[in-house]
Amino acid sequence: MAESRLDRLLAPWVFVLTGIVFNVLSAVITHYFIGLNNDRIDLIDREIRDRQVLIDSLWQSRIEIERKQEFFILYLSGDPVNTARAEQFYRAYLDELIATQQLDEFRERVDGEAMDDLDLLLDLSNAAQASVIDSINDTYLETLTKQEAKLPLERANSRLYSVAIFLQVTGLILVLARDLRRR
Repeated sequence: MAESRLDRLLAPWVFVLTGIVFNVLSAVITHYFIGLNNDRIDLIDREIRDRQVLIDSLWQSRIEIERKQEFFILYLSGDPVNTARAEQFYRAYLDELIATQQLDEFRERVDGEAMDDLDLLLDLSNAAQASVIDSINDTYLETLTKQEAKLPLERANSRLYSVAIFLQVTGLILVLARDLRRR
């Protein structure tokens, strides 16, 4: 009687059915769970790329501030031809710099200082550049955090791939083992 139970457990259809179940489990792991993790990884990669574009844009902004600072230093050190227009242009630049970099602490100085005050230009430009560098640093730290969040997902995918391959190979072996049982 014990032998007939063993024969039923080792019947070819049991091997085939178990092998098919293992292969189905392997497919579910590969296409569902790994797929979900890959979607999350893709989302993180997209966010990292967006942050990199932002960093590049911020860096370009910093270079632009530096170039405009150099331009106004040269312009203010020379003898301007049209002082009213030059003052208007200079003030518009300072107002734009204060607005874009949120440097409201310079508002009173800009409104009260003479146009040829190089100290104001240098202070405002340096503060704007420092603000941009701070934004770059913050964005870079966010990027590093996102990259670290990706690592556990990649490790999980690696483990899941290993389990899926094991199940698939074992399933195929069991399907092929039915022929061995018949002999």
